[in-house]
Amino acid sequence: MVYSVIAAISSVLGLVFTLKGPSLSFYIVCIALLLLLCMHVKSIRINGLIAVGLFSLYAGIGTLAEARHVSVYSGDETVIDATIHSLVDVDGDSLSMKVKSIQNEMIQVHGFIESEVQQAFLRKLAPGDVCRIEGKLHSPRSPTNFYQFNYKTFLYEQNIHWIMTPNLSSLTCRASSSGFYYKMQAFRSKQIKQIVEGAGESSAGIIVALVFGERVFVEEDVLRAYQSLGVIHLLAVSGLHVGLVVSVMFFMLLRAGITRERALEALCISLPIYMIIAGGAPSVVRASFMTIIVLLFLRFKQTVPPLIPITAVFLLYLALKPFALFQLGFQLSFLTSFVLILSAPIIMNRYSHNIARLAAVTTLAQLASLPLILLHFYQASLLSLLLNLIYIPFISFIVLPLAFLGVLCSSILPSNINVAFLLLEITIPPVHEWLVRLDGLSLFMVRTGKPNAVALFGSILLFTASILLWEAGKRGWWKLLICGLLWIVISQWAGPFLKKEAVVTMLDVGQGDSFIIELPRRREVYVIDAGGTLHFANEKWRERNSTYDVGRDVVVDYLKAKGIRKVDTLILTHGHMDHIGGAFALVDEVPIKKLLYSAGTVEGEFEQALLRELYEKGTEIHFVSKGDAWKAQSSRFIVLSPSGDEQDLNNRSIVLFAEIEGVKLLFTGDLEEEGERVLIQAFPDLQADILKVGHHGSKTSTTEAFITQVQPNIGLISAGRNNRFNHPHPEVTERLFDHNIQVIRTDLQGAVQLHLYQEKMKIIFSPYKKAEQQD
Repeated sequence: MVYSVIAAISSVLGLVFTLKGPSLSFYIVCIALLLLLCMHVKSIRINGLIAVGLFSLYAGIGTLAEARHVSVYSGDETVIDATIHSLVDVDGDSLSMKVKSIQNEMIQVHGFIESEVQQAFLRKLAPGDVCRIEGKLHSPRSPTNFYQFNYKTFLYEQNIHWIMTPNLSSLTCRASSSGFYYKMQAFRSKQIKQIVEGAGESSAGIIVALVFGERVFVEEDVLRAYQSLGVIHLLAVSGLHVGLVVSVMFFMLLRAGITRERALEALCISLPIYMIIAGGAPSVVRASFMTIIVLLFLRFKQTVPPLIPITAVFLLYLALKPFALFQLGFQLSFLTSFVLILSAPIIMNRYSHNIARLAAVTTLAQLASLPLILLHFYQASLLSLLLNLIYIPFISFIVLPLAFLGVLCSSILPSNINVAFLLLEITIPPVHEWLVRLDGLSLFMVRTGKPNAVALFGSILLFTASILLWEAGKRGWWKLLICGLLWIVISQWAGPFLKKEAVVTMLDVGQGDSFIIELPRRREVYVIDAGGTLHFANEKWRERNSTYDVGRDVVVDYLKAKGIRKVDTLILTHGHMDHIGGAFALVDEVPIKKLLYSAGTVEGEFEQALLRELYEKGTEIHFVSKGDAWKAQSSRFIVLSPSGDEQDLNNRSIVLFAEIEGVKLLFTGDLEEEGERVLIQAFPDLQADILKVGHHGSKTSTTEAFITQVQPNIGLISAGRNNRFNHPHPEVTERLFDHNIQVIRTDLQGAVQLHLYQEKMKIIFSPYKKAEQQD
């Protein structure tokens, strides 16, 4: 056991050292490794040699992988000849696929489908088809918001350096008699299409996920519920699936009269094929190769040491794919497997009832994965353990066998008499409806925010100690477990209340506005606008299963990462979609105590529906106008506009003056020239240190007279990249520069945080600007 743990830790440290560089976490793990070596003094020489040897070996592997991680393209190429390498994902009017060029480089393709005829053509494409793609190459963009998923790094770790935006009208493809891999991928693609078209709408996505390892067909709200409730691993092809496939095939081979030895050999040969069909995710690769090792031991009638298969697969996997170490799927798959294999003998000996064993396995898996879950998703559900106890048997003994049976029968039976599919279509919908409802109960969700190093490693240490005490049969093991859970929650919750500074964040929500204000010690949290995506009337064929919602995917994600569990005041400046469109997602995810809305007639259907939803959720709704004011500790806020009788919706925007930590800020919504003129006439002494430039820098706002009176030092402009309105207008930015005003724009620099304390300000830019500066 010790050799395996030392080998795993040493190889990981070697890769991290060369691929990421030393960090606080790196040094902490190094110290843990040294302590482990010192605990086994008798074998310290052997263990030390293993540690040093594997560290050096994998440091070399990492160095070599980084050196080979280069592109043969300059980015100026406009025509690429390539082979389709992945499943062709056609989602409404969106195309996504990976292709491998004739230069043997992988490229990610994202395209916009222009017609229904074009969509039908693209749906016929399959892996192995050879295409000539005309379009434009561009480098993946770094995250433009704090805590945002780093898609650029995600692609880089798959050795993908370019995204191609194709001209689909000129796309030409032909079928190719490609090699075995592509034939298997084409077969997989064909089977997936048959299931999606033949199975019921509610069950098709689950069948494809369980059998073929693709989750893109699972309904969006269902997939989100699986993820947030901590049961998403049930939709991954893993050891359970491999075990089922191997057991059934072994039984069938024996019944066919094949000897035990030949059956074991046939299974070893067949499992790599199954890996391709099941999608090749880390979990299925791990489970398949571990099973092959076990089958080989059985074939030669040898005893299998429990840790040898997983350690061998772990080391081999990282040697072939070093960057897989940084993928969450790889981390969760191997970590939970290591823990369960180590604990399996104790569980089997200590508990005789199957339910008790299931509870022990589930609890251990949850504890092992919890730090990683919080690190990536910033929250965990209190229902996770209970749901796993219910859903593991349900998926394992009902859904999974029916899914496999239905797929096997789909080639010979029409879908309307495929009993397995019909049973799943009856069973799945009510179960998923229940799951989605549970996901909506925020009472059971613990939001910690992104754990800091102290909280993360402290909880890991306490969890590990509690597991060791449990394994030793000590009675008080659960006390350390409770301490670990309390430690990570309390340390995360208490952190913001110890910070004396205020934080004002301008999020990058594209063509829209959204600002988050955290007062000192997080006494109150304000959200000014929630962004919004403009949707235009589309034909039915354009509708997508997976949709982007700026409120959910940017604003709510930022609040989760910060550990913000409630919004004290939501301020929606006016009723345009680019300011209020994301508010529905906010209402669904975060309790909102109070809403401030501009005085005047509420005419839009979306506005009315939003206000009704907020009211039903228990939010206090206040229609505010000029003169409304309040204080929060040492901060003060004054509404300067509207009067309530403005006809133009932009000029009806709430204009908010705020003084926080001695710094004066002016938020103007979409106020235009007429509104600015009225404002400076009503408040001739109005001045601010920071100005939220009105209407995204439109030519109709930010007049010379307004700038001259307000005299800001910093102008914040929230605008989308390459937006069709040409915001911000060059005349506006030039005017700001002429007044020596520092301009910060989301379209150029991404999100920004202003840290305010005792009349001083510190500006922190998003990773996007830092990456641009490095380039």
